[in-house]
Amino acid sequence: MSIFVSVGNATQPFNRMIEGVLSLSDKLPKPIYIQHGNTPVLERRDNVIWVKYLSLENFKKYIIKSELLILHAGAGSLIHAIKSGKVPVVMPRKLAYKEHIDDHQMELVQVLGKENRIVIAMEPEDIEAAINKAMELQESNCSKRNKEQPKMLSLVRDALLS
Repeated sequence: MSIFVSVGNATQPFNRMIEGVLSLSDKLPKPIYIQHGNTPVLERRDNVIWVKYLSLENFKKYIIKSELLILHAGAGSLIHAIKSGKVPVVMPRKLAYKEHIDDHQMELVQVLGKENRIVIAMEPEDIEAAINKAMELQESNCSKRNKEQPKMLSLVRDALLS
């Protein structure tokens, strides 16, 4: 299993999310890939791979190949995650912490969270429970899709997403 963490490309750092993930890194499956953008690399650890930015093509590859996604609440990131069939853990950037210019990410997560398309982690201490819930929802969604779609359609879908 691998984990992909992305803070997006905002000019403001997002230490709160990165610190939350790193606090759980001993418990999480490896490797952990972290796209950190303008957030400084906080500490080097074994099996944590840091990359500042990714091309859109490589971003999509990480989304598809990773079994667990922990993302900021950027619309583009969430669209790619949901299209891939994943249920990401999502932490919105907050104006109060100077992580963004406004609270538009809060509005987005509230809508998608109600639809169970994402699992919200408002604060770092919420990440662990959010991971457990996201994995349950993702497994449930996968089972439903497998029962609802003929095998050939699943194969075509997988081929298109890779």
